[in-house]
Amino acid sequence: MATINESIGREALLAFASQYSSMSEALMELIDNPFDYRRGRHLTVEVTIDKRNDLVSVLDHGGEGMNAGGLAEWIGWGTGHRHEVTDIGQYHVGGKLAAIYLAEGLEITCRKAGERDVWRFADPRWGSRTDLFRGEPEALAPDRLAGALGGLAARDGVGFTCVTLRGLKPHRYERRILAAKLANAYRSLIVEGHCSIVLDGDEVEPLDIPVSASFDPTEIPSTKLESGVRVRGRIWVTDRDRLPSGRGVSFKAGVRTVFNGRTITEGEEFGHYLAGRGTLQRLVGEIQVTGVRPNTTKTGWHQDSPQWQAVEQFMYERMSPLVAELNNLGDARPISREQKKRAESVRRRIAAVLKQLGERSTALGSVLEGEADAPGGRKPPAPSDEPRSVQQNGTHTETRNRTEPPDDAVGRLLRRYGGNVPPIEFDQLGRAGRSQWRDSERGRSIVLNTDYPIYERFGDTEEYMLESAVMHLLTEEGVALSYAAAVEKLDEIVWLAKAVE
Repeated sequence: MATINESIGREALLAFASQYSSMSEALMELIDNPFDYRRGRHLTVEVTIDKRNDLVSVLDHGGEGMNAGGLAEWIGWGTGHRHEVTDIGQYHVGGKLAAIYLAEGLEITCRKAGERDVWRFADPRWGSRTDLFRGEPEALAPDRLAGALGGLAARDGVGFTCVTLRGLKPHRYERRILAAKLANAYRSLIVEGHCSIVLDGDEVEPLDIPVSASFDPTEIPSTKLESGVRVRGRIWVTDRDRLPSGRGVSFKAGVRTVFNGRTITEGEEFGHYLAGRGTLQRLVGEIQVTGVRPNTTKTGWHQDSPQWQAVEQFMYERMSPLVAELNNLGDARPISREQKKRAESVRRRIAAVLKQLGERSTALGSVLEGEADAPGGRKPPAPSDEPRSVQQNGTHTETRNRTEPPDDAVGRLLRRYGGNVPPIEFDQLGRAGRSQWRDSERGRSIVLNTDYPIYERFGDTEEYMLESAVMHLLTEEGVALSYAAAVEKLDEIVWLAKAVE
């Protein structure tokens, strides 16, 4: 009786490599590999694309690295050490298939953390060979390595792996698109300080998804579901006008799903129809999911599994309160480019008026008894026998400290902002006042509430923006005018602003 032996030809592997949809998707498979050997260390991954010399390299260091045994294990298809639930890789095929998709030749140079020996595997026909590989890794003396690898080899015990692909296949590549995809895919790992990713010498900054200060985020503590899946993360409302933009940058309303720090999907609605209202397009979230594996290309989940269905039901319930709150808001009109230009014009007009008021001591009420005014509404500098030395253009000059502006409303504004009035932005703030402060990495800004009842009719006019911004400045903490005094000062500034176009 004939014996049945299951086998696989390498031709099938060459065919499987076509599953990737882009160069970026395949490259991320190679970047994923070292994270499973990080062992709690901070990992640095350096990606270099050299189209002129027809090569790509992915160098990781600071993690576990590999030795000869690790190389032999890596070459095996679907075999090797048992993957843990905390690993990004789960199938023992991704990096090898990605190398076939990307290039003809493959070379790996590596050293395991804590060891001295450096090893190399090279196959110039990795991307087309149909017979199975037979051979041994080559031991390298550290002094044979140059450049970055030579520097790493000189650091005793540092683990590293460098995957070099030569003879690139004809795939489209744009650096900005790859940078944006890396910032998105590894956002969680970068934000939490687990790794640094460098692309062609520039460190990749994580994708910024701003949180609106008008809505409290919904925190999701680590929760074990009945199916054995564990979920943690949060849901929040973002300000779409502050989202980053550019080549390759994308944003989808809904929840981002993350597997061991690696983004898998975006825009998960979990049973809610987020496209139904414009306000729902601001709902976003990010959850870490363990206990259910993504597909082999890490672009989705096995959605018909009971584990994923448990995640869907859990997230539907957690999202419902915030969805209901956003549904109660009216759909905001989009903020046009012309409206943003008018807001910038208003900001400049306010700055000009404050400067003008600062030069009018009578408007500021800054005259001190027995003292004359000085330009800018400041009292003359007091005589001092200790002049201050200042260096300008390489020449030392002596000057005296200017006195503080007078302590009234405009004086305090001048002291705080000078001529640099904060920018004016727009956002849905719900049942709040007509404006509020927003602090971000870009600094402080005045946010006009697009939900405020009279905004719908007047909000895109310079008059409304001017009045709202000035009143906001006059009543902020630290200026502290009474309502009557604020209105009086508002009238004065508005009349002056009429002449500033």
